Amino acid sequence: MGKIMRILVGALLAMAIILPAAAQELQQVTGIPENETKEERKAREKKLEELRDSIAFVEAKMAIDSSYFVITADRIMLDNRINVMAPESSTNFILVQGDKAIVQLALSKAHPGLNGLGGITVDGTIGGRKIKTTKKGDIYYTFNVNGTGISAQVTITVYKNSNQSMVYISPNFHSNTLTVYGPLIPYDHYGTRNNKIFKGRSIP
Repeated sequence: MGKIMRILVGALLAMAIILPAAAQELQQVTGIPENETKEERKAREKKLEELRDSIAFVEAKMAIDSSYFVITADRIMLDNRINVMAPESSTNFILVQGDKAIVQLALSKAHPGLNGLGGITVDGTIGGRKIKTTKKGDIYYTFNVNGTGISAQVTITVYKNSNQSMVYISPNFHSNTLTVYGPLIPYDHYGTRNNKIFKGRSIP
């Protein structure tokens, strides 16, 4: 059995064990009891949010294990100095599909940039992949994207009990680092939410 197949089988087994139990508990707290007090409502809503975050974390972990996911940017930090709030998520993303990855930024609407969308697109092969779980329970995932003429080192941290991530990108074509913040979503889930991502021109 190949490595990718073993990862997929393991992810499916984890889904079969963990998600039904969480979904059952989620179903139990979504109903609104009669004569519910304000304090009971707050407690129920807090429990509901915790369960949803827990499920999102499990889905994010399985997506990393299977190497099929997308991270769309909610916020971007340029060289630890410039904050870009609410960038266009459809053109600012990190996409991983098996051994391939795309890192794309499109921040300037006034200038087409190298990718035609106002930024740069690194499209290449993943190498040096490492995954570990920290003592806090966060997922730490690092890899290189090797494209034609350029490459970048990518470090992803997914925080425990959520699908929120921080992505640190160190490109080889300049010294400015990039930090992207956003949710890590299984790519098949992202596609079913009527969302789309638009890839620009990669550097030839």
